[in-house]
Amino acid sequence: MAQKPSGRRRADVKINFFEQFELRSRSSVEQSQRAKAARLARKAERKLARVTQAEMLGANAEAQHINGAVVPAIALTRTERIRPLKNFATMSVAAGLLATAALPAYAMSPDLAAMTRLITTDAAQIASNPDTQNLTVVAVNSEKYSRSTYKTISANELLRQQTLAAARGWSGPTAADFLLNPPYPKYDTAQVMKVANKYVGVPYVFGGDSPAAFDCSGYVAYVFAQFGIALPHSVHGQARLGKIIKPEDALPGDLVVFNDLSHDGIYAGNGNFYHAPRPGDHVKLATIYTSNIFFVRLGIDG
Repeated sequence: MAQKPSGRRRADVKINFFEQFELRSRSSVEQSQRAKAARLARKAERKLARVTQAEMLGANAEAQHINGAVVPAIALTRTERIRPLKNFATMSVAAGLLATAALPAYAMSPDLAAMTRLITTDAAQIASNPDTQNLTVVAVNSEKYSRSTYKTISANELLRQQTLAAARGWSGPTAADFLLNPPYPKYDTAQVMKVANKYVGVPYVFGGDSPAAFDCSGYVAYVFAQFGIALPHSVHGQARLGKIIKPEDALPGDLVVFNDLSHDGIYAGNGNFYHAPRPGDHVKLATIYTSNIFFVRLGIDG
């Protein structure tokens, strides 16, 4: 007859059962964790692959149509994409450095200066030089240097000084000469217009009283002196020597005087007059451009 197990053995069996259960449970948990980690790793790899593919094909690869088939363009890396920009920047910097280095050589080259043939700052010599082609003095600034200092003269001022020097050096007949021996002893309106027109284009210089340069009253006095009529070199003085007449009664040869006595000229009819306008201008036939005037008829028997 079989021997009945003792209580001690039953207890041992019971303990072994729980130990095996615990071991199996722990192993199952570890396997589950490893499987989960593997799934997460595979998921991360797939996501990284999709992102990489999107960057390569979406950012730089546009579909190319060749013979009706759609062919994806070759993807470029970031280094390849910015390579043209790097090349352009490098060439720009190199060109700038080359230009900067070459500039002083051109500026200081005696050979280049000699090629220009500008060996003088005198405008008259420059204009008379056969190598000078249509040099516009008005567009030139003449600079006079003295040791370490210099003085800049504008083109207008230089032209004014030259015109004034020519006026002062006038050697032809003056208004006083004409008064002693007038070329037109008899006053004639048509002849007055011809004489006035003869000086169109003479430059204006304040104080000018000869065909080298005129101001307004100097011009008027010079024209009437040729008819033996003495007029002062003054707008105010010329206006006082005649009789004020109505505008509708004005005739060619009458004086056009501004109300403020700042200017005058010789009336030519039809709202026009001969006058020497202002610095930088010249004698011309022009429309009377203001209504602030009055007419003066000199004491002449026509």
